[in-house]
Amino acid sequence: MLSEALLPLLPSLVALIEEQSVTRAATRLCVSQPRLSARLSELRRLLHDDLLVPATGRRGLVPTTRAIALAAAAREALSQLDTAVSGVAFDPLSASRTFTIMANDNASIIAGAPLINAVRSASGPGVRVVLLNYDRARLHTLELGELDLVLASPAQLASLPSLIARTIIRDRFMTVVAAAGHSGGMLDLDEFCARDHIVVSATGGGFDSLIDAELKRLDRSRRLAVSVQSYLVAIELVARSDLVATLPNALLANRPLDVILVEPPIALSSFALSAGWHMRSTNDFAHRWLREQCFAVASLDTTSDYPSERII
Repeated sequence: MLSEALLPLLPSLVALIEEQSVTRAATRLCVSQPRLSARLSELRRLLHDDLLVPATGRRGLVPTTRAIALAAAAREALSQLDTAVSGVAFDPLSASRTFTIMANDNASIIAGAPLINAVRSASGPGVRVVLLNYDRARLHTLELGELDLVLASPAQLASLPSLIARTIIRDRFMTVVAAAGHSGGMLDLDEFCARDHIVVSATGGGFDSLIDAELKRLDRSRRLAVSVQSYLVAIELVARSDLVATLPNALLANRPLDVILVEPPIALSSFALSAGWHMRSTNDFAHRWLREQCFAVASLDTTSDYPSERII
């Protein structure tokens, strides 16, 4: 292609037209005069134009009409290339950018809502946010640039190559029960095991959880009555029934008045949420700004044994 052949010659074309002298252009480009003369010959051959012709009545060269137009286009192309290589700082107040974030309802409430509020507070009208429901099948769109950020558990992000993940929130689990008929005291282990439980399954239909692994270690078990995919549905079901659920405490901070929280009667590992993005976006100024907003509103646990940032 002609454009591919011209690309390495564009700086020479611009220098020749602006200097109107092979000698001065060669000095400007730090190349020998014979080498630049050879480049001029190649440009003339490719463009079928003399580009520079002897000036009338004086020494030096003058550009042809076509050379002037080509030089202007070449300067613009080189400027755009230089901008792409060096990068442009992101100004959220004047930029036009749509950030696409994926999260389930749990992560959307705990991390997504504060992030969206932070983005809106720190940006102008040209910055918009799309919040999508978590869908494991869409994780690959991070690599395509169609998705900017995923807010999910570390396990949900662990399967995608070239993904960078940072733990943004670490929290404890609490057991939620309907306020009606409950005194508010702690459930003992016998009552906990005897109650009907709701399990939130991200993939849908699952009943296993870390709670059951801990109960098994104690040679105990609980009745798993209902499996749902939505944390919000789980809370609503608890409020309207005698079911119980064990959920992240941060999710329950603004709980309805008709449910109460009690400490689970077993020791549970902490709950974690991570922000994940593809390494292709790491050095993008706009994406870096988005991550800064995310980390600023997150409650980071620096004592965690989960790497604060890693390539999975």
